[in-house]
Amino acid sequence: MGYYSRFYILPFIILLSAQMFSQQTTPSGPVSTKAVWARAMVDVAKGEVIKDVLVVIEGTKIVKIEKGSERDKYTDVLDLSEYTILPGLIDCHAHLVLNSYDRSIDQWELPVANYGIMGTLNAKKTLYAGFTTVRDIWGVFYSDIALRDAINKKIIPGPRMFVSGPAITMTGGHGDWESWMGPHLALKENPAAIADGVNEMRKEVRRHIKYGVDLIKLTATGGFGTSGSIPGAASYTIEEIKAAVDEARKNGLKVAAHAHGADGIKNAIKAGVTSIEHGSLMDDESIELMKEHSVYLVMDLLAAHYDLLEQKEDYSNKKLGETNTELYQSFTANFLKAYNQGIKMAFGSDSGVYPHGRNAEQFNLMVKAGMDEIDAIRSATIVAAELIGIEKNTGSIEAGKWADIIAVKGNPLKDVTVLEKVGFVMKEGKVYKSNIK
Repeated sequence: MGYYSRFYILPFIILLSAQMFSQQTTPSGPVSTKAVWARAMVDVAKGEVIKDVLVVIEGTKIVKIEKGSERDKYTDVLDLSEYTILPGLIDCHAHLVLNSYDRSIDQWELPVANYGIMGTLNAKKTLYAGFTTVRDIWGVFYSDIALRDAINKKIIPGPRMFVSGPAITMTGGHGDWESWMGPHLALKENPAAIADGVNEMRKEVRRHIKYGVDLIKLTATGGFGTSGSIPGAASYTIEEIKAAVDEARKNGLKVAAHAHGADGIKNAIKAGVTSIEHGSLMDDESIELMKEHSVYLVMDLLAAHYDLLEQKEDYSNKKLGETNTELYQSFTANFLKAYNQGIKMAFGSDSGVYPHGRNAEQFNLMVKAGMDEIDAIRSATIVAAELIGIEKNTGSIEAGKWADIIAVKGNPLKDVTVLEKVGFVMKEGKVYKSNIK
């Protein structure tokens, strides 16, 4: 079966499988009104905790914020009086259909539907961890599109997804799966989106748009997870990246650039991308360019910590010349340098490199690296919403926005690790998780 034949069949497989376990419901009757009464609410814009609040919800949206003393006016009140509420969290660098951390699975031994099936499980884990929105930027076989649509149709539970399809890479670049395959297999069907030169780049972006992506992701440098790929080496030229940016913008889409090394970061910024993903090996000039061009930085400390320190992966062939501990320390130093320079930093954890559902552990790593607690939270709320372009609908608990609300014990402005223990998750007015006692 060919690459694109698989694409057409995959959405059907995912939707059919999901329907076996879940009945789709459609809203009927008048819009319901409910209220959430909480001990405290984090106002992410002001950077403060507001005591005793009542969030009034009609249907999928917040209509007003009142004092808790007004709760007797409503018949349907969710009692979170022992909890602190926050807006639903946003992970801007997720891979819900990938389980690359799981070395017990050989992806070449499994059918392509595996990506969709695993995606349904990972979507639920991510939502239950408090992440009501993700920017999923690498869905092989366009499986992320099928997963997004199944969630939107309420066939399966999961976060709201904004997806890129397979990342566009050059021949032999990061994510070119031919690097693992013998020629007899690679020539037949390669799940990577390969584009070399300006014309091929334009065509591949158009193909992605045809299949319904929400943004474009390309690889501006090599990477850690691809055999023979060097993270510090630039791949695409400015002209090639600019072709992708131009094609994307014609359709109102943004471009995210996977970029570790400084040269590739600079090429991507000069070409007009919206965000730099990873940025691990950036230099001072890279940071200055990010600030000058208002480019977002999405730096995945959790994935780096998992690979380098927890799993102790051997990257001695990546031409970095440092131990894993030294490498991680250099990443966090660059993170702090970018933060101190006022770069717009959005939360992105690279889920799938580590086990899904652990996303919130990155908050503590960001704080340990030198970021204030409120800014770490803002990176996964208002800043992340701005990067995706949904700031009018989410990113804070305000009237007129989606009723995406999570609850934790304690004050995350004093102890950000409480975000790792989310007890309540509401997405668009529907409660998906409630461990409230």
